[in-house]
Amino acid sequence: MTERRRSVVWTAVAARDMERLALRLAEDAPLRAERIIDRIIDRCESLATLSDRGRTPPELRPVSDRTWLEVIVSPWRIVYRVVGNVVEIHGVLDGRRDLRDLLLDRLLD
Repeated sequence: MTERRRSVVWTAVAARDMERLALRLAEDAPLRAERIIDRIIDRCESLATLSDRGRTPPELRPVSDRTWLEVIVSPWRIVYRVVGNVVEIHGVLDGRRDLRDLLLDRLLD
């Protein structure tokens, strides 16, 4: 069976998440920062062929929204959607925080 290959596209918001995370990690854990960022990027790029492996974020299960998916690079949550032949990365979020709080912060930002 041939694997379906999709393009992986980062939204501006997700790219900003990564920039903020890289800056914070560089301050807090400079020796590990590059390795952590590389792991997150690799996981996102792997969605080109394994885009269906994500789970529906638990916070969205009650509203039956199955269009949003996430994969974990602990403790970060990579939130994405598959739209046709494209995987859209919408956020790299701190998994230790509630998704509703994070989204509210984004609205207020």
